[in-house]
Amino acid sequence: MDKENININQKKFLENYAKTLDAEQSARLAGYKNKASVTNVKKILDDPKKIKQLNEIIKQSIKKLEITKAFIVQKYLKIIEYAFFEDENGLKEPQLALRALDGLCKQLGGNKYEELKTKKSIFENIEGLDPDKI
Repeated sequence: MDKENININQKKFLENYAKTLDAEQSARLAGYKNKASVTNVKKILDDPKKIKQLNEIIKQSIKKLEITKAFIVQKYLKIIEYAFFEDENGLKEPQLALRALDGLCKQLGGNKYEELKTKKSIFENIEGLDPDKI
């Protein structure tokens, strides 16, 4: 972030505002006093440089929260591994494994949402398996 023309309180305000979008609460958390906070917050939010810095803070937050396709596939594989664990009674949770396998196939297939709405579930292709009971 470009730190030109920004003090510690302004930076704290922008970081809190990016999280809450509550100017009053963000001003309090940044250390502004009640009477001065309205004036200071207005100046910050009217300054194009500060808005640019706010946008940078938001972009950095989005990058941290981004969930990739690889992450989703990895989680499906963990679910499948867990569900296929056999104990003395057989498979642990075969229905869960099949649902995770269906989700994994959709992720790996690269299907678009519109295609998914028209495609039948993998469960309907498995003979004797009722998709409504899964």
